[in-house]
Amino acid sequence: DSLPPQKKEGRLYGAVCAAPAVALQPNGLMDQIEAATCHPGFMHALASPSEARVVLSQNCLTSRGPGTTFEFALAAIAILSGEESTVAEVAGPMVLPASFDPSRFAEKLGRH
Repeated sequence: DSLPPQKKEGRLYGAVCAAPAVALQPNGLMDQIEAATCHPGFMHALASPSEARVVLSQNCLTSRGPGTTFEFALAAIAILSGEESTVAEVAGPMVLPASFDPSRFAEKLGRH
C-alpha cells in the first residue's frame, strides 16, 4: 500500500529479485517504465526487461537478485544523496571487492 503513493509523488521506489515481476508489474507500478530487471527466472514476466544488474527507470529502481543487493543499496544511496562521496563512505566498510570504484558507479547503473 505504500508504493503507489511513492510512484505517484515521484519518489524513489523499487524491488529486488522476483518482486519487480510478481509485485510491481501486476500492481501497475511499472506502467510507463522504460526498462526494469529482476531474477532471470522471472524476466519473461516484465514488459520491458533489461539484463543490467541494477536499473533505474524514472523513479523505479530494480535489481536482479541476492547477488546484486549491495549494488541496489548503493544505487539507492547515490540517487537519494546525489553524492559520489556518500556512496564511497558507505561502500568502504562493506568490504566490497577491490575492483569496486564508486566514481564509476553511475556508469554501472543501467539508466533508462
